[in-house]
Amino acid sequence: MPRSVTAILIAADGADHLRDTLDAITMQTRLPDRLVVVQLGNSPVTSTIIDGVEPTVHARVAVRAAFGHAAETGVKSAGIEPSEQEWLWLLAGDNAPEPSALERLLHAVEAAPSVAVAGPKQMQWDAPDYLHAFGETMTPWGTAVEMAEPELDQAQYDRHSDVLAVAAGGMLVRSDVWKQLGGFDRALPAIDDALDFCVRVRLAGHRVQLVPNARVLSAGADAPGTRLLGASTTEARRVLLRREAQLHRRLVYAALPLVPLHWLSILPLGVVRAVGQILRKAPGSAPAELLAAVVVFGTRFAAIARSRARIARDRRAGWSSIAPLRQTWREVRHRRALARDNGRPANREESLHFFTSGGMATVLAMLALSAVLFQPLVGADALTGGQLLPLGSFDSLWRNVGWGIHPLGGGFVGPADPFAAVLAVLGSLTFWHPSAAVVGLWLLALPIAAAGGWLATARFTRRRPLRVVGGLLWAAAPTLVVALDTGRIGGVLVHLAAPFVLLAAFRVRTSWTASAWLGLLGALIAACSPSLLPLLFASWVAAVALGLAVRRGERSRIVRLLPLPLPTLVLFLPLVAEQATHGRLLGVLADPGPVAAPAAQAHLSALPDGVATALQLAAGWPSWAIDAWEALTAPLGLGSGAAAAFVWALGCPLLLLALIGLFWAKRSMPVRVGVFGVGGLLMAVLATRLQVVSDGSTPVAAWSGAGLSLAWLAALEAAVSGLDRLAAAARLPVRGSGHTVARARAGGSALVGFTAVAAMLAAVSPVLIGVLLGSTDVRAGSTATVPALVAAEGHETPDLGMLTLTPQRDGGYRSRLTRGEGATLETLSTLQSTAGFGETAGLARLSAGLVQPTGDDLRASLNAYRIGYVLLQPGSGGRAPAALAEARGALGANPLLSVVSTTADGTLYRFGALTTTGAVRMLQGPSNTGSPLGVAVLLIQAAVFLVTGLLALPTSRITERFRPVAAVRAPRVDVRSIEPRVEPVVRTPEQAMARELQAVGTRQPEEVGSWR
Repeated sequence: MPRSVTAILIAADGADHLRDTLDAITMQTRLPDRLVVVQLGNSPVTSTIIDGVEPTVHARVAVRAAFGHAAETGVKSAGIEPSEQEWLWLLAGDNAPEPSALERLLHAVEAAPSVAVAGPKQMQWDAPDYLHAFGETMTPWGTAVEMAEPELDQAQYDRHSDVLAVAAGGMLVRSDVWKQLGGFDRALPAIDDALDFCVRVRLAGHRVQLVPNARVLSAGADAPGTRLLGASTTEARRVLLRREAQLHRRLVYAALPLVPLHWLSILPLGVVRAVGQILRKAPGSAPAELLAAVVVFGTRFAAIARSRARIARDRRAGWSSIAPLRQTWREVRHRRALARDNGRPANREESLHFFTSGGMATVLAMLALSAVLFQPLVGADALTGGQLLPLGSFDSLWRNVGWGIHPLGGGFVGPADPFAAVLAVLGSLTFWHPSAAVVGLWLLALPIAAAGGWLATARFTRRRPLRVVGGLLWAAAPTLVVALDTGRIGGVLVHLAAPFVLLAAFRVRTSWTASAWLGLLGALIAACSPSLLPLLFASWVAAVALGLAVRRGERSRIVRLLPLPLPTLVLFLPLVAEQATHGRLLGVLADPGPVAAPAAQAHLSALPDGVATALQLAAGWPSWAIDAWEALTAPLGLGSGAAAAFVWALGCPLLLLALIGLFWAKRSMPVRVGVFGVGGLLMAVLATRLQVVSDGSTPVAAWSGAGLSLAWLAALEAAVSGLDRLAAAARLPVRGSGHTVARARAGGSALVGFTAVAAMLAAVSPVLIGVLLGSTDVRAGSTATVPALVAAEGHETPDLGMLTLTPQRDGGYRSRLTRGEGATLETLSTLQSTAGFGETAGLARLSAGLVQPTGDDLRASLNAYRIGYVLLQPGSGGRAPAALAEARGALGANPLLSVVSTTADGTLYRFGALTTTGAVRMLQGPSNTGSPLGVAVLLIQAAVFLVTGLLALPTSRITERFRPVAAVRAPRVDVRSIEPRVEPVVRTPEQAMARELQAVGTRQPEEVGSWR
């Protein structure tokens, strides 16, 4: 009996391909008996195009209606009666069938009466020889999978016949089966609607078949013809709809006893899959995974119940009947392996050969040098001196992160310095003894710097000797050496991190891993040296602005630049808010750690301060530190100026090479090095003028070495590039010279580089050997920073206080109150050094009353602050000696105090009448987890750093298990973008025969009439 076919076309407003699709339908060798067009929306242009072909029915639905709903509307509008002889041909506005498509579909269903659904082969619209889709299936866990890869059609998938499902576009379905099953599930409006329908067809006892010789062009990826998904839909929304559909089907298909278990697992699995999206470098899809889990968990009860009831009503076959049509785990693993291989770049960057081209040798050499130079520090419990203090316990490290009580002075509640988080992470590396991590940092600083310099240099030259030069120059940088000499742990960390910042910056636009690393390293540098915050912010703004200025097709890359400041922001925002509240916003830029006035630079006193500072910074030195050179030049009758000139002379080779590289290199070199170098140098100059803290009455400027490290990195890049250009020029052929001369000239370029290394090592050598000779500020010490007697008692009584009084040049006194075993590095806060937090009026009055009796009740004050000891330290310069004598007399005459000991560190007095009456006010504040604000700060910081840390993990292989198989698609091919290949003029007989076969034309469509 002849079959009747109703073509139901779903046309979206403004569909670009609608006219071609309508023309293709009119040119069918077997015309549909009826044409029903369902228009989404009411666009006049679309209506005109549809009316031009005079369809049987022209219906309209909402612009955002789902494909299944629109198809059902078309069936009802046409008044189609369910019958085994009535077929529905579902098409979208972007599905243009080939002339014989419907005829071949009908031949297939006539030959197999048990087939209720037949699907054509979908081809790519712009490349008709390439597959778009051809059959669908599911993994054992229910993930939708397309059976055919988007690739050149070579009949490789034509062997498939019976399949689990076919796509909606071009589907031919029997009308009685459509009516029986109720069409597509309304709960699946955009994803997996056709898959679910075909599964229900199978369960109802019918077959689903592919028809390889029926072809339909397709220009859409999902939900053909609807606005729920389209070309402008974001990947996050696609993930959301795809995951909602998958969870819905899982709950609908599961056996009834397992539904509660699946339901309870939705939210935990949502969290796991969100982490998986972050690991596979798709952070924008992580919220979509969580939202999909929440939506299905909380709002799909009725929809799932209806879908389960429909399946139970219509099912005639068991679930075992579709099991053979699912994709096996072996095939899943095979496809994932293919996806990994296809996702790897064809042109990989040349391997750095770190172990075979001098990188490891450079690191080992610097490790051996470090073991010799820092031998007195090996095995030390802690490092003290200069800007160093020991670290506290593991518990103390993390207790001082975030927002909470700070045991400084009288105590205060407020935000911690961002540097406290850095110390907590660093100390956790040796959690059993956190101070050992600082000792290890000092011992490994030179080899780590050499590795960073080598890797950064490898980015600019392929010449192995020059990479070694770069590693040695970076390890011998004065900024690092002076930071090690003066105990500036923040300066050391900035110098070690700078090369890796440069490496991450080169790939930040194309890699989420590089973006995450750049964000973490930026937060590290900002926390260690807050004075660089303006430079970091300006660099980020410039990078985003530059990304917006590029061609529109490349602007999507700036999405990896936008979250870069987040780690820094969550660390600094509490401190910024607190400082702004007290009108000390510049205090945010203060260096963390102990405050101590720098040693006077007497050897340059003959020069004006501005000139001396300019010469010092231009030479790359944060402080001259050339006292050792003065000792060498003094016997020769030369002054301190000669020592400075000698240091300058030793830096000249590097300066000359940097100038060569700056003006004779690649096009981007002057801009990149100029911005990087000038920016770092400018920050160094501004740091010398930033005086927001003071050591007693002496203002203390910020550390200029952090900015100089960035400028030094720029100079190093320019110098290595200059050497590379010299080596390239030396290898140019010389007439009559042969390879020997060219090779000798190239070797001479490397010799120049090693000469610069030797000169720089000579310049910093007096500072490098300071630890070995005992002339440096840093020395091995214990974890206690108070006298042994106080430390022993403070170990048992952590709240025991010791008041330290130090005479100043102006005749005043500086007071510090420490507790327990003394101040540790993580307990310090710039809020105290810049805004006076913890320095209460009562404590200041107590200190004044001890050195100049005022008649106050000192006993009550000492008990209130739990002060058991008073340490009077010697001062130097100005009126400090007179103030010391006056204070010694007042303390000695005080009957409440008794002398315990007198050492070079000062005189220790004991307050013997200390009682437990009067609660210590500082202990009444909440810890960082003792208040909602403290918990909120910790949770926000932890969440940002957890997400950033997951993104930073190089997990390209591991995360393949989190990648949905259905999302693995080969890139679409646009034949218009394929460059023509030049064929050879002379062809073999086989080539000529192949070209003749390709030249065979397609059959012209027959003349057709109207379905009217």
